Amino acid sequence: MSTIRGTIRGGQVVLETPTDLPDGTQVVVELIRPPLASLLPDDDDNSHEAVEKRLLLMDQFQPWMTPEEFAAWEKMRAEDKAFQLNQWEKWNREAAEPWE
Repeated sequence: MSTIRGTIRGGQVVLETPTDLPDGTQVVVELIRPPLASLLPDDDDNSHEAVEKRLLLMDQFQPWMTPEEFAAWEKMRAEDKAFQLNQWEKWNREAAEPWE
């Protein structure tokens, strides 16, 4: 599969070079994003603009869990914590036995 480059002008893709694709050929347009380093503010820059830029970048992140998955994960964590707290005394006794 070849890559054909172009630019959006007036809501349409204008190709850099002519193509011999027949009319009706379906294509996929993939946006070229600037390198991430150019989007990030300097780490030492605490100016209002730099902080605002960081916050805007953070807003672009998509959650990686659905609300249902997150709720199930939180439930599992609570169950694990309860189990560990219930076992704490037993584990302490077992750990102390060799020194008694």
